[in-house]
Amino acid sequence: MNHRFLNSSVLFICLLFLLQSADCGAIGFEKVETINVGSGSFLMPEPTGATNADLKAFYYRPANWTADRPIVVVMHGFKRNAQDYCDDWIQYADQYNLLVVCPEFSESKYPGVRYYNTGNVSDTDDETGNLQPKENWVFPVIDRIFDQAKIRSGATGENFVLYSHSAGSQMVHRYVLLNKETKAKKIIAANSGWYTMPDSQVAFPYGIKGLPLNAADLKAAFAKPVTILLGEADTKSNADLRHTPLADAQGENRFERGQEFFAIAQKKAAQMGVPFNWQLITVPGVGHNEAEMGEVAAKLIAEDQ
Repeated sequence: MNHRFLNSSVLFICLLFLLQSADCGAIGFEKVETINVGSGSFLMPEPTGATNADLKAFYYRPANWTADRPIVVVMHGFKRNAQDYCDDWIQYADQYNLLVVCPEFSESKYPGVRYYNTGNVSDTDDETGNLQPKENWVFPVIDRIFDQAKIRSGATGENFVLYSHSAGSQMVHRYVLLNKETKAKKIIAANSGWYTMPDSQVAFPYGIKGLPLNAADLKAAFAKPVTILLGEADTKSNADLRHTPLADAQGENRFERGQEFFAIAQKKAAQMGVPFNWQLITVPGVGHNEAEMGEVAAKLIAEDQ
């Protein structure tokens, strides 16, 4: 028997077996976890943050979801409880046929307000900090999460909606202002505690003074499909709500501060003479409650489809 032929045949069979066993969602030779029907999670490589650790994302995929239906990326609050948010959204996902992806911005990878709420734009979370290189800002992670969800789910379109609440809304409204591009077709920022106002007279993180922003960047921000969603009963103050002179200048509570942010942005766009594509929606009887705000957000998403 020709041993060289036998060895070659065995090698070919082994190679064929490996290729047939490979996950179709693989990139190169690295297996990629797919988003299957039901609840689950996946890890994705992500360079932003204080470490190079992978980012974990929880998801829920309804049985009837199809590749052309929305992917909703849901940004959690300061408790970093992405799985709880994902569980809250299951009923809305089933009702409106939405694929929900909830990334977890852990304290170890995105420590404190600096890396999550304010996106590592500065090395502190107050006006005394030093501006960080733009390539170290956290905001690009948002579009990469959508890209990963699209690959892993087999989505065929760009039907991307971004929803955020509380601390997540802080990160997202800064993403709107400071990340010129977005893949999102709808951006909903709910019940943020305090804001970066589009005010060039106030230093970051309360304003945009000193940031590498120009008129074209602000024009792009005001043209984005943004909904500022506020609970009308979100008027209570507690230890989680920031109280500094510059934060309190925005209003006494989250509801007042959100209205002030929208008003200043609208005024700035009018002064610049550029389109303003934002809307303000307030929710009667709802306070700082993610599940109740999420119910309203899911309905808004469904109405656009």
